[in-house]
Amino acid sequence: MNATKIRLVYVTSSSYKAEENKLLADRCTLGDGTRVCDRFAFEIRMLPILETLEVELRTMVQAEVTTAYSQIRVPCFVEHAGLVFDEFRSASYPGGLTKPMWNALGDDFIRETNSAGRRAIARAVVAYCDGMDVHTFVGETPGTLADAPRGQRTFYWDTVFQPDDPDGRNQGKTYAEIVEDAALGLSYKVTMLSQSTKAVLKMLEYLVKTPRSRFWVGA
Repeated sequence: MNATKIRLVYVTSSSYKAEENKLLADRCTLGDGTRVCDRFAFEIRMLPILETLEVELRTMVQAEVTTAYSQIRVPCFVEHAGLVFDEFRSASYPGGLTKPMWNALGDDFIRETNSAGRRAIARAVVAYCDGMDVHTFVGETPGTLADAPRGQRTFYWDTVFQPDDPDGRNQGKTYAEIVEDAALGLSYKVTMLSQSTKAVLKMLEYLVKTPRSRFWVGA
């Protein structure tokens, strides 16, 4: 394997996302079994980017990564996630509106959206810009919304989303409760369930197979 790592700049203003990215790099592997951290070197840029309000997450992150690149002038990626109610999947609702809705409603989100027990998809979209093109990658985790917020890790709607777990280990816990469970923890959320991890890994597989352009910055 080439000893030179691919440098990736992750633009975010969230300490939660930075924490999860470190676990992804340390614990997740690429399709060939290589650990992510052995192939990629991540640099977190804590840079607030003005978010364009759109239901469609792909539209949002395309605008965000273009703005981010215009400010830092190196290849970079951004990620945004939201909930999509099953019955509104074709409209991607609430999608990109999930965050402002949660900011406004907080613990009243379930009551105000009449969503207790509702089936939903946690959808994340990653956008990568190399200075010439923008590429997007989608990750999804199906689940159910809880009847009320549960768990102390207040990373937006992590307290109300109960991910489906093929291994059956989460036993109906929300993301926040999974993180607090000593037998599961943040590592289990990131490596086994997270929609964001799924989207980022798709991007990394794409970059492994794509020749570097002159816009790459080596680690």
